[in-house]
Amino acid sequence: MNIEYKKVTWYSTVIAVILYVGTFCFAFYLGQQQQIVKDDLIQAIAEESQPTSTTPGKGDSVITSATFDCDGGKTINAVFFGSRVELTLSDGRSENIAQGVSASGARYTNEDESFVFWNKGDTAFIQEGNATTYENCVVRQ
Repeated sequence: MNIEYKKVTWYSTVIAVILYVGTFCFAFYLGQQQQIVKDDLIQAIAEESQPTSTTPGKGDSVITSATFDCDGGKTINAVFFGSRVELTLSDGRSENIAQGVSASGARYTNEDESFVFWNKGDTAFIQEGNATTYENCVVRQ
């Protein structure tokens, strides 16, 4: 048996062409899949950054509600939604405010942060400007 090295056979040429074309097709397929994932990610980020509704009944469901008794006989009725809270204060005012950034507990604030409702566990308080107007508030049992 005589083996000839460095001789190109017809089937080795066919295999080389199939591997070359197959590699190109596989790379093209992976690129398409990456684009689909990228498009889905961009769409998810865009949907997440859309402002949430501040009106009840428009896809915003109630998570929980609580009544807080505060110093001076004041009360706060709070209805918590996904990213906002609806407050009814004992002085007759109502506030519908969005959740803000907080290191601890939950912080809800209006756009100019002149009205802030803080809630942590069973306690809460309200700051208006630089003054605390509702303090030492505890959930009514």
